[in-house]
Amino acid sequence: MSVLSQLQARPEQPLSQRVFALQQVIPLLILAVVMFYEITSHLIFETDTHPLLFAMETLIFGMAGPAFTWITLNWVAREIAKRERAEGEADALNAMMQEMHHRIKNNLQTVADLLSLEMSRNPRPEVLESLRDSITRIKTIAASHQMLSVESVGATDITELARLVGEQARRSMVRPDQKILLSVEGPSIFLTSKQATAFALVLNELVCNAMEHGFRNRKDGKLEIELDWDEDEILLRVRDDGDGLPEGFDLATSKGLGLQIARTLVEKDLRGRMGIANGEADEKSTTAWVRISRNGAIQK
Repeated sequence: MSVLSQLQARPEQPLSQRVFALQQVIPLLILAVVMFYEITSHLIFETDTHPLLFAMETLIFGMAGPAFTWITLNWVAREIAKRERAEGEADALNAMMQEMHHRIKNNLQTVADLLSLEMSRNPRPEVLESLRDSITRIKTIAASHQMLSVESVGATDITELARLVGEQARRSMVRPDQKILLSVEGPSIFLTSKQATAFALVLNELVCNAMEHGFRNRKDGKLEIELDWDEDEILLRVRDDGDGLPEGFDLATSKGLGLQIARTLVEKDLRGRMGIANGEADEKSTTAWVRISRNGAIQK
């Protein structure tokens, strides 16, 4: 290996070590320059400067200057070293948390696979529907942990999460003879990991509800997910052009387990509110909306 290759392969020294190295060199360099000036100015060329001035210059610039420089660089290097240690600990914690989320995701995926195996062995329609819903919910939580395993700990982009959850629910619910188009629009919005998981479950229930009831008798359709926020709230809209809600539907008294789960998560975990209604009289569509307080959002 050549010398150049060795230098390129050598890891770069931390900034604190480089400052510590300068701490050893710069004071000596200052002292050497001052002593060179004093010797050439007062001894070699023998100027008329008073000896007392010569002594003061030597003391101030030759002794005090290097000492002050040494102390300053030492303090700077120690502060940088403290920051490097803190960043190293944070990076280690971040890596550990990401690994934990990755393992949780794998374990949840294993549970979902076991339920899928049980689903294939049970012919009863009511059991199949219950198992399918459970599998979808488990995979939704796994999707949240999958994003947390590759993003910064404590912050999840729920717009990207919506794309992942929406597409996963669409694949799970759409029949082979159906063609349902899914679109997700909105800016990057960040929530804490706990809130992001609750958000993912709520979105999963709304998408699955639209797929199951809005498109049950349809061969094709369109599902739109839109996210936005203002100074006070984060807004989620899930709109489908399906068959619409049945007459007399009331979210507050709905017996559907999925909507009950979604409403509970919105009110308890997200501290928001939720609604669902049909579109205009001349069009078949349903819009579900969720408003979440912006206090839970993470600024980026």
